[in-house]
Amino acid sequence: MKEIIKPVHLQLKKGDVSKCVLITGDPARVAEISTLLDAPRLINTYRYCVYTGKYKGKTVTLASHGMGAPSIAIAVEELHALGGESFIRFGTCGGLTKGQKRGDLVIPDSAHFLKGGTIGEYIGNSNKPEKPDRRLESLLLKNVNESGIAYTNGPVFSIDAFYKEKESISRFKGVNFAGVEMECATLFMLARVRKFKAAALLLVVDNPRYNMPFLPIQTIRELGKDSASLVLDTLAGFK
Repeated sequence: MKEIIKPVHLQLKKGDVSKCVLITGDPARVAEISTLLDAPRLINTYRYCVYTGKYKGKTVTLASHGMGAPSIAIAVEELHALGGESFIRFGTCGGLTKGQKRGDLVIPDSAHFLKGGTIGEYIGNSNKPEKPDRRLESLLLKNVNESGIAYTNGPVFSIDAFYKEKESISRFKGVNFAGVEMECATLFMLARVRKFKAAALLLVVDNPRYNMPFLPIQTIRELGKDSASLVLDTLAGFK
């Protein structure tokens, strides 16, 4: 029997949320990206910032998802229940490979995680890597490749403890991670369990492995707006 989710945080009704949804952690980034839409409407402010508007003639919803697995799980469960079918997380990550620069992009082809936590509540004692929808990932790759922005397509590590990333990553041997972040594994797991489409595009903001410091928040927001159009182009072109 299909589980019925009745949203309590998003003060919205069915039809307010588009089938195509860009999600990102920072509510301020959602507001910035909304300026790329035609006739954007702010439709929710409680807990999560949500806009809906048009992009190249297609209705698109933008939503913040906060930080970490529990927060993105609540946001995506409710957005999906309200009509979202194709999700792209546009977020940030720490780069983990030599040569990556701040401002480069990462397109995850899988997301690894430690057992337990939010994901464990859904799937039990497993840490098999979760994967994006390959068609959505492929279109995203095409658009990023055509943009000329440097990117890496590879596995990411989704952590729960922001300040313990080095210790967490060290527990996985033999995996050449492209980046470390906090939400992709949960998003991809929910897409598999709830049967919707999901992918991610991540902006490299530091490199903990090679001691590259964190970008200033305002710089992240400026770079984020520049790259957000690649996500919107992908959602607009996905069928």
